[in-house]
Amino acid sequence: MKVINRYIAVEMLKSTSMALLFLLSLVLVITFADELDDMGEGQYDLVAIFKYLALIAPRNFYELMPSAALLGALLTLGGMANSYELTAMRAAGISRWQIIAATLRVGVLLMMVSLVVSEFIAPVSEQAAQMLKFTAKNEQVALRTKYGFWTRDGETYLNIREILNSSELKEVSIYEMTDNNELKYATHAKSASFVDDKWQLYGVQQTSIRENSVEVSGSDSAVLDSLLDPELLDVIVVKPERLSIAGLASYIEFLESNGQDATRFVVAISSKVIRPFVILVMLLIAIPMVLGVQRASSTGTRILLGALIGIGFNLVDKLFGNVGVLYGLHPVIAASLPFLLALSASIVTIRRMG
Repeated sequence: MKVINRYIAVEMLKSTSMALLFLLSLVLVITFADELDDMGEGQYDLVAIFKYLALIAPRNFYELMPSAALLGALLTLGGMANSYELTAMRAAGISRWQIIAATLRVGVLLMMVSLVVSEFIAPVSEQAAQMLKFTAKNEQVALRTKYGFWTRDGETYLNIREILNSSELKEVSIYEMTDNNELKYATHAKSASFVDDKWQLYGVQQTSIRENSVEVSGSDSAVLDSLLDPELLDVIVVKPERLSIAGLASYIEFLESNGQDATRFVVAISSKVIRPFVILVMLLIAIPMVLGVQRASSTGTRILLGALIGIGFNLVDKLFGNVGVLYGLHPVIAASLPFLLALSASIVTIRRMG
């Protein structure tokens, strides 16, 4: 049985890798075509586009993993069925459940790989991708560090510790320099909101550096005609579903401590926790499509059905998440219901196989 387990694992990993490479290439080509519309804006040239595509590849990698696992299982088990290998295994005394267990072992390995990429690689590369695009298109010096987001516009330096969204900021510091690179004004605001095409600063304290003195003044609020264009902030704000689980948990705690609605982020973290297990569900869906039908069934038909199921699941999953937020459904239920429905359907189908 060890030989059979190893054989199924190697063949499934080969097929899944091929499917993942195909899907990833397809998504990146489509993204490349979209990015060409922005080419020429600032310094966003062809080289910058290829760098951007390389940086978003890890995020696409883990998002496509469940669909790739489904297609990989269909290719592997379907090929074995058509070449009578599964029949030979059954004749040698290997049960369907042993074949299913061997398939799911590969799924566990794919889960671990997906989890590592989604937690430790994709969030960092996604932020780097957005920063690269922002800096190149707007020709501004920009940097994201553990001390927040930094950017420069002429002789003005801006530091934002927390970007809640494109129109809400926390802990904003503005440093205005003279032509001789000497600090002229230092302004700090506890928060900032974009209202009526202007930035409204709250909890403002300004320090003016004179030749022979320093003046400090404060006010509850102040208005700035320009700080950063919210459309530019949209570029660098990473979507909740693309953050790590640890990052989402920290952000949810921050929002709740400040009395803000964290529903969208609870849905996102629930989806992130469930996402690796979707790989196992996709494999459970693939198994009856091969073991429960005649071995002469077309591999092409199975691949087409698998692609439709993968796309359909992703669409339903996103739909439930958005509908749940819109209609006040419990975030955990909204995020897990498509997964639970797919799991139940696959288990019922496998049990009916006997």
